[in-house]
Parts: sequence; structure tokens; C-alpha cells
Amino acid sequence: MLYDMAIDEELAQMDKDAERSHKSLQVSEIQVPLRHIMRACVTIDISTTTQEAIDILIENNIGAASVVENGLLRGIFGERDLLRKVLNRDVGDLTQIPVTQFMKVDPKTANPDDMLDTAILYMAHGGFRHLPIVDERQHPIGMVSIRDVISYLIEFFPQEVLTLPPTPIRDAFKAREGA
Repeated sequence: MLYDMAIDEELAQMDKDAERSHKSLQVSEIQVPLRHIMRACVTIDISTTTQEAIDILIENNIGAASVVENGLLRGIFGERDLLRKVLNRDVGDLTQIPVTQFMKVDPKTANPDDMLDTAILYMAHGGFRHLPIVDERQHPIGMVSIRDVISYLIEFFPQEVLTLPPTPIRDAFKAREGA
């Protein structure tokens, strides 16, 4: 009973805090060119095997990379391709299968002068988490991930996002004490 009251008080306080804090981004704040938030481009040659492509993702600690042929973007290969098309399937020897068998062909792209809101729109409508940034000749020059978008937005809401108590704090009141 005491715990229920503490939880109710905490939830009421959270509601009050949420009402007080009605920050919003101005349109100009999400009209930042993608060149300012994109990461360096990691590319995979179209002749690369799937295992080599996986190794490139791991070595660079990234979720996706652009697949190129003669410097031109031909596709994108990422962790979702692995999860959906490779894992738990009998696909054969990944050291012998070209990355082209599992990559997303002709992905949606943006250019470095497109704005952040454009990237968010593309990602939301397309259901993907990585957006290759290309120049006018279709040469990949960068990548914007959903992590990059979130990191940029956190700059506007650091107090609200980075100081949130973990959700399990409410469950701690219900936990049994002792060993």
C-alpha cells in the first residue's frame, strides 16, 4: 500500500514535469544541412564477399556501408540484411557468396545540402535506419544514421533525455528485499 502511494506520487510528479516542459524545435533548428551531421563514408566494393562485408562492418563499428562499383553507389549492406536474409538460414559459405546477393539495391539517397528534416522523412517513410549521402555523380560521400539524428536532437534536449531515471526505478519499490 505504501509502495502504491509512492508510485502514484512519482507518476503525478512526472505528469507535472511533462506539462511544464513544453520545449519544441523551431523549423530552423531541423533545417541543418546533412553535411553537418553525416559520418564519413565506408564503402564495400561490389565484388566483395558477404563475409568480407561483415568484417568491414565490424571493424568500423558501423551498422551499414555503401556498396560501390567503380566509385558509384549500387547498394547498401547492413546489419538488417544480415538479420533478415542470412542468420538462421542455410545460405552457404559466406566467404564465397557476393555481398550483392544480400544488399539493398538502389537505396534511397540524399545529397549533402538536403536538410535534416528530409532525412527524417525518408527514414520514417522508408523504414530504414541508414541514408547514404551522395554527390551529384552518385559517388557516396557520407552516411546519416538514425543514431546521428538522435544525437543531433539530444543537443536540444540534453536535460530531458540524458537525466531521465531508468524506467525500472518504479519496479524497485515492488522488489523483495533480502538475499
